[in-house]
Amino acid sequence: MERYDISEEDSHGKVLWHSLDENGRIDIYDMRFGDTIIRNLTESDILGEEGTHGKRDEHGIQKATDPKRRRKCK
Repeated sequence: MERYDISEEDSHGKVLWHSLDENGRIDIYDMRFGDTIIRNLTESDILGEEGTHGKRDEHGIQKATDPKRRRKCK
């Protein structure tokens, strides 16, 4: 956060875009923190020194029949 001058209030960013390879691995993220957009972040940039992603395990597996699973179309 200090590196990009992001306030504590805006510390939870929103992913705007991410890469995705054929193995389902994500290497690069573009994120918004408040009014600041930061492009080409790596996982280590996002995770910081602690090396864990707090919300990753909360998502779990989502079944294709889950009614909460929907695709937003523009």
